[in-house]
Amino acid sequence: MRQTRLLLEKAAAEPLPDWDDLASSFRLGQFGKGADVFAEGEWQPFVYVVRRGMVKLSYINELGDEWIKSFIGDGDFFACPNVLVAGGKTDYSAITLEDSEIEQVDYASLRRLMERHPAWQRAVLQLLEWHIVRKEQRERELLTMRPDERYRAFLATFPTLAPRIQVRDIAHYLGVTPEALSRIRKRLRA
Repeated sequence: MRQTRLLLEKAAAEPLPDWDDLASSFRLGQFGKGADVFAEGEWQPFVYVVRRGMVKLSYINELGDEWIKSFIGDGDFFACPNVLVAGGKTDYSAITLEDSEIEQVDYASLRRLMERHPAWQRAVLQLLEWHIVRKEQRERELLTMRPDERYRAFLATFPTLAPRIQVRDIAHYLGVTPEALSRIRKRLRA
């Protein structure tokens, strides 16, 4: 549970009590490249923390077109708010882009710790705030920026992940075709 602990204690800005209470709900998953962490339409009431590797979170429309909502790398987290907050099912999929180790903690166990300890409340609140800021930045990029500006923002947001991501996946994240992205990259190199 080491990466989860690092993340949550960083978020809380202090050591957190009662880690043993999470032991029964903790799981470490080993995933090969291209494996589903979860698929759309599942009930996944967990918080995931990438110990090592990378995950893409993406939507697939009825025509089979993929739209990547985000990339999650080493030490970062993801969860499906539609499940955690609304009790629904996942509305996107989580797929590994490389061999990955991913820690999984049951959100209900985190909630129980939050009910007992203000430090746990601060930790989870901070994770939610980080998530909200990330989503607002992504929304602003998609709504207000040209594709070349979105690409530069992508490079600034994911400097260590960008070299590890295939051009096709970057294009799906930016909302352009791989060919259009190749032209953007060529113009920026010139």
